[in-house]
Amino acid sequence: MWKRITIDTLVEATDIVASVLFDNNIVGVEIEDNQNLTEEELKKMYVDIPKFNTDDGKSKVSFYVSIGEKDKNNFDTYDKDLVDNSYMMSNDNIFSLEEYDEILKNIKSELEEYRKLMDMGSLEFSEELLDDEIFLNKWKHNFKSIKIDDINILPSWEKNISVNDLNIFIEPGNAFGTGQHETTRLCVQALKDIIKNNEINNFLDIGAGSGILSIIAYKLGAKKVYAIDIDENCEFNLLENLKLNHIDSIKKINEDIFNEEEINSKDFIYGFGNIITDDWLKKVLKTKKYDVIVANILAPVIISLIKKADIVSYLNKCGRLVLSGIIKEKENEVRETLEKIGKVYDIITKTDGEWVSIICKV
Repeated sequence: MWKRITIDTLVEATDIVASVLFDNNIVGVEIEDNQNLTEEELKKMYVDIPKFNTDDGKSKVSFYVSIGEKDKNNFDTYDKDLVDNSYMMSNDNIFSLEEYDEILKNIKSELEEYRKLMDMGSLEFSEELLDDEIFLNKWKHNFKSIKIDDINILPSWEKNISVNDLNIFIEPGNAFGTGQHETTRLCVQALKDIIKNNEINNFLDIGAGSGILSIIAYKLGAKKVYAIDIDENCEFNLLENLKLNHIDSIKKINEDIFNEEEINSKDFIYGFGNIITDDWLKKVLKTKKYDVIVANILAPVIISLIKKADIVSYLNKCGRLVLSGIIKEKENEVRETLEKIGKVYDIITKTDGEWVSIICKV
């Protein structure tokens, strides 16, 4: 049986709660609040939706887990007409009891740390047991497409597309993150401006996850994309998304497989490792200089990337560094870290909600 865990929080803290869950290997969240749709959102609806004065600023963030053994065939007993095929090979959010207890402990601890910085609401946790077949299809109905300027991030089953926009199809699943998240929007808007006005030969995405930013960069015109993540569990979802977006000139790199000539012949290179500690990964990545590096990760990791990995040194002259995933309270710390290394200029900050992106040149 699957269970639904719900965290009571506030609307302004919703994205922080979601990020903490993703950091602790939770795939997919469900958000409920009483906020009215904006006038712009209402115009996109096919029906009239009345406004209600019930917005109390509170929000519920839910996620789903199953306690048991990971098994790629664990859904094979279900009727394929009742359960969507997209989840048939997935082990997302399936944990042993010990793993689940540890994850829940870490989530609660990290949320309490954020409570020291801002009002997070009650942060009360509740649990509900679910019917497996209902759960396995429920995620699909709750996923909504995202529009960022003229770029649409769409679920794989979406049929209503705009021929005048750039349509990026995503299979929601492991490491999807949230395209709705302000940090993703900030990154996409920055990449649009940079790639539109510059020739991008080499693009590096650190913390690529499901590949949203890497795929968008490739579709916008980056000639060669390197997508790196620390978590190998991202691979299945990343490959699904590359296939959905018709990207097939792909090469995986790892510690045992590194052929520079073969890499040079491919357009999309991906791999898994820690750019701070893994010498083999640093060796591979340093064979190039990058016109753009993007890191949509939380501030403490970004600071480590600047200080310990020296990611600024990976950039071409006049290359751009796009940093996001930074909560407002950490903005000055990241800026000061950049300023101290003395290699960057034109540091620009943009905000969206409680989140900040920082773009600079070398």
